[in-house]
Amino acid sequence: MTEPLPTYDLMNELALLDPERVRFSADEYDELYLCIDAGEPQGPLTVQRAFPVSEADEFLSLKDADDAEVGVIRRLDQLDAASRTAIEEQLQWSYFACTITAIHSIEVKYHVPHWDVETDRGPRVFQYGSRRDIRVLPRGRVLIRDADGNGYEIPDVSRLDAASQAIVEVYI
Repeated sequence: MTEPLPTYDLMNELALLDPERVRFSADEYDELYLCIDAGEPQGPLTVQRAFPVSEADEFLSLKDADDAEVGVIRRLDQLDAASRTAIEEQLQWSYFACTITAIHSIEVKYHVPHWDVETDRGPRVFQYGSRRDIRVLPRGRVLIRDADGNGYEIPDVSRLDAASQAIVEVYI
């Protein structure tokens, strides 16, 4: 008889924060701080999503200035309203992305694509470093990270005008 394989209990390995014991707030510089049981504030902290596309509000990792993990929020909706707002504001800043509404042109210069686009925040021209900077997701969604680290999103390529679709399809 074969021995069963050992199981790995992820929940025991994570430094999960108890939503009843923690409070988050931002200081006057919009930096995030954590208080546990009304103790001394810890921070400033950054927030990273473990699953930014599929489960954006679950398993949020909090890291200190040395990039060491301080703890994990299991579910954002378990936090009190003020803490949830503080975390959501940090996430909006960290995961800021313009929505591309039209593509005017994509020209390749020295093997680097230069995109001239219209976004929900006005016209933009950007370049990206490599093919890894474009992620094509289900249902026509496309995420792009430019050479400066800025994020762009096309929620659904099929909803772009015909000219934009023709231009972008070569690059995705």
